Amino acid sequence: MYAHKVALKKLKSLGLVLMEGKLLRRLAVNVKIFWVWLDRKIGNITRFCVMPFYKVKNNSIPFLPLQHGVACNPKYISDELIRRKLPIDIYWSVNRAQYAKMKVDHIYSKLAPDGIIDEEDPDYNALQEYVKEHVHFVRPNSLAYFQAAGSAKVLVTNELLGDKFYPFPIKKSQITTETWHGSLGIKRFDLSHYKTNLSWPEAAKRTGRLTSYCFSNSTFEENVFRETFWEKTPMLRLGHARNDIFFDNYENMRKFLRNEFIVKHPSLTRVEEGQEEAPEYQFALYAPTFRDSHNFNVFKLDPEMVLEALRDRFGGHWKLLVRYHNNDKKTGAAKKNTIKSPDVINVTSYPDMQELLSFTDVAITDYSSWIFDFVLTGKPGFIFAMDIDEYYNERGFYFGFEDTPFTVAKDSETLAENIRNFDAESYPAKVKAFLDDKECVDDGHASERIADQIEEWMGLH
Repeated sequence: MYAHKVALKKLKSLGLVLMEGKLLRRLAVNVKIFWVWLDRKIGNITRFCVMPFYKVKNNSIPFLPLQHGVACNPKYISDELIRRKLPIDIYWSVNRAQYAKMKVDHIYSKLAPDGIIDEEDPDYNALQEYVKEHVHFVRPNSLAYFQAAGSAKVLVTNELLGDKFYPFPIKKSQITTETWHGSLGIKRFDLSHYKTNLSWPEAAKRTGRLTSYCFSNSTFEENVFRETFWEKTPMLRLGHARNDIFFDNYENMRKFLRNEFIVKHPSLTRVEEGQEEAPEYQFALYAPTFRDSHNFNVFKLDPEMVLEALRDRFGGHWKLLVRYHNNDKKTGAAKKNTIKSPDVINVTSYPDMQELLSFTDVAITDYSSWIFDFVLTGKPGFIFAMDIDEYYNERGFYFGFEDTPFTVAKDSETLAENIRNFDAESYPAKVKAFLDDKECVDDGHASERIADQIEEWMGLH
């Protein structure tokens, strides 16, 4: 079906390339595309012939995350399994060398008083040894990747099960789980609204057919699952593991992550003339989502105006953190960043969004679902959406911004005004009403509940 749609799309453009004198160049490109397609087809056939013969191991679990980085729900589930030092083998699909170093400090920091790492602690050393023996990293779509996927009892993903062009078979004895990378997000991604490309929806439909269980954090998310790609998939409302970091039992980890971030950025420890010590900064995070049109002009936030409003309303010293979506990073659009100031820190390359959110004091975004995770902190959040009408027509929303705790601005002046007028007295009630309406169950213990379920599936209870 996907190949048929692509062929029709190419056929419709034939008259255009003939008139523009680009026929031979287009043919050369299409010949190359054909060989790539044929190579993938041969790989697909080989996998579907060979992988059914891999023996399933009850003590093996691969994490196959979105963007192949150690982050999001899979990371926090994996961390909990590692803390338990279970007799299992954990496999991570990663495509960057720096991700292939499991950060034991981050895992241990949940247990460390005040987030201070004690390398002499037996628990710390035990975690180091466990990771060395039980945690493995494999390159996406490599032989080792498919061997891990084909022989695992439980598979964990937070988007597609296997990449768009590299499907693989699933046995009846295997359990596949979807943890998704959104939760209470506003933007639609069902087939009638997803217009970015043709290949992703086909892969998403395949994922829906192969998913054994979806982990959800709310009735709202379950309804979204039902109307997208998991119409008949059983739901386990155990919460989102990545949101545990916002609750009291992760206070030590938050302190560690904040201190680690400060140490890595000299501007946060610099002592200016007339100061005895560096000021203690608060952080506002601006992280917009991508546009299907790759229009980067909609991200023109005025940093000085926003920072001045933050100082006026909340007092103290502020830095603005800016993080662009991975899709913009991949297309090179993030290089067009115009939000620059001595008080702006570009954190686009920071690998784990949830870690950033854990020490963020004020949130600013447009339509990204991360602010609907951040709302669990009860800290101030603001919407800055220059193209709200156009985006609604492009993607559509599950609910209106008037049903959220957040004010909406289409320009920097209005955003600054909304910050100055932030009502700290009414905001908590709005947050509670929003979470109650969605029937959200996140409470800081989702990773523990999910780990318990995985242990049961693996026969470790």
